[in-house]
Amino acid sequence: MKINNSIGPYFTSHKGVRQGDPLSPTLFNFVADCLARMVRKALRNDLICGLADNLVDKGVAILQYADDTIVYLKDDLSVARNMKLLLYLYEMTSGLKINFDKSEVILINGDDEKNIIYADLFNCQNGSFPIKYLGVPVNPYKLHVADWTPLIEKNEKKLATWKGSSLSIAGRTILINSSLSSSFIYHMSMYLLPKIVIKALDK
Repeated sequence: MKINNSIGPYFTSHKGVRQGDPLSPTLFNFVADCLARMVRKALRNDLICGLADNLVDKGVAILQYADDTIVYLKDDLSVARNMKLLLYLYEMTSGLKINFDKSEVILINGDDEKNIIYADLFNCQNGSFPIKYLGVPVNPYKLHVADWTPLIEKNEKKLATWKGSSLSIAGRTILINSSLSSSFIYHMSMYLLPKIVIKALDK
């Protein structure tokens, strides 16, 4: 810990905060930011290489939102080993354990054999596109109508609870305009929805 520009000794925390404590997100941000800094330092030292390095210097290697983290790596086993070592070092220094059982390895334009090799290296499951990030499906290829089924089902569930309530038509209209339509706008700000999906949402 650094106080008044002087670095003090390490100390061990024996108690955590309670569930739902307002201080919890701030403390987590401190720890999560440490991972991003470690990844950026590894990029500068050419230990790892992210994607789109032709557009961004050294490429994009990490995206974080709350407790969700996506790591992007070039197709290189030595780079993957360096990242695995970095993740272990992060666990040792922060005390925050990465749940590899809930993590997935997904290759863009990769074959199944290579996917299995990387999954075994990280002790993760094999994933597949589309993935969900910030509530929106992400796919390197064109999204199909079936990929938008969760959005339609989500809004149908909301409407089902409203239909059973004693709301007037005007009350339902206000609810639709205030909450239901916002999810459409959020998705449509990023994608051009297929006509079939738009018809289903309008219905």
